[in-house]
Amino acid sequence: MAETNAAPDGPSNKRSRSQLEEESQENDEVSSSEDDYGPALPTAQPKKKRRKLPYEKLYINALPASPRYSKSLMHKEQLSFVVVTPQTDFLITSSIDGVVKFWKKMAVSVEFVKEFRAHLGEIKSVNASADGRSFATAGADKTVKIFDVVTFGM
Repeated sequence: MAETNAAPDGPSNKRSRSQLEEESQENDEVSSSEDDYGPALPTAQPKKKRRKLPYEKLYINALPASPRYSKSLMHKEQLSFVVVTPQTDFLITSSIDGVVKFWKKMAVSVEFVKEFRAHLGEIKSVNASADGRSFATAGADKTVKIFDVVTFGM
């Protein structure tokens, strides 16, 4: 048997069109307000306390004020390239005045090894071989210099 919305003795339980539209608008307002905010954020975790180093302010004040590290105390001019040879453990720096310096990587520091005045002008490009035994520079003087990293020969 089919059920009817009307009670046998009483008025009809049917809702009018205007009542349905009002309910729909109320539901839309509730859901749209939820949509405006999105899902609830996770609960905030307490912030971790940052460990401060002793003399931290002194260290920070001693840092250079330039946007990047570009001046070396061992080069007279600004650095142009820094290359690390992974297999032979050398650090090679070059500056805009055409100077190339070789440094040997140690356990905790680097040790200066050799300096070359490779080019008369600026060094435009550098590259190290995959095995780290050769190093090449190209300068503004339109010359290319190739170095043997292990024996420091040019």
